Amino acid sequence: MKTETVDTLAALGGKTTIAGAGMTGVGWLTSNELFGLVGACVAIGGFLVTWHYKREANKRQAAEHEVRMRRLRKGLDTDVGGLCD
Repeated sequence: MKTETVDTLAALGGKTTIAGAGMTGVGWLTSNELFGLVGACVAIGGFLVTWHYKREANKRQAAEHEVRMRRLRKGLDTDVGGLCD
């Protein structure tokens, strides 16, 4: 065989391998594993949202606690149980 023919066949083989791998990936994603992947992404997203808002609530509660403690130290707040109006 000529060198050009061998090179052409080698290039065609490489492209066929890439196409086969791509078709395998598409086939995997269109099967039931797609739902598992989407579910995992939703779970991770839910975890991140929960983590963010819990962190914000923690900051808010820490600031509220600090204000309450300052008021107690000054003798301004007599309601220790947290039942303020």
